[in-house]
Amino acid sequence: MNKKNRFRAGLIFGIVMTVFYLVESFFTSDNLSTNQILKSLAGGLLAGVISGFLFGWLIGLFANSKFITRTTKIETESDENVLFEAPANHIKGIEGVGGKLYLTNKRLIFKSHKFNIQNHQLSLKLTDIKNVDRFKNAGFLNNGLSITTIMGKEKFVVEQIDDWIKFLNDKNGL
Repeated sequence: MNKKNRFRAGLIFGIVMTVFYLVESFFTSDNLSTNQILKSLAGGLLAGVISGFLFGWLIGLFANSKFITRTTKIETESDENVLFEAPANHIKGIEGVGGKLYLTNKRLIFKSHKFNIQNHQLSLKLTDIKNVDRFKNAGFLNNGLSITTIMGKEKFVVEQIDDWIKFLNDKNGL
């Protein structure tokens, strides 16, 4: 996970925690004076900044850890080369299964890490891919990668969505 995405994840988490703290503070306070509101705002902002920074830092440590790197390592054939790889979530039902997505000269491969309920590896031949497109993750985040194959549709949430679409379209002539 790169610094930009760690910062963005931390910022989103920090904002959510700030709002949560403010709502909790306003609902549990008996006295909503101007002084109390200012204290709640200051406390909420401080809690949001600290929790956002810690979340971004910890998620970066997790994503770049040796454990994740080791458990998402794939086996390739002797004439197969990895062209591109990045952290990804494979959407399976309601779960976003965390792992890594690999593009080789022959296949698109997803391998989950061990901290998932649905651990698995998915391998799609590039010749089986019929369409590559975006979708909005959670209804508003534009980082979803939709892969249509002869067998159906697979969805991933990836970093560097534009690069994935370009590489897959270029590789398949789509």
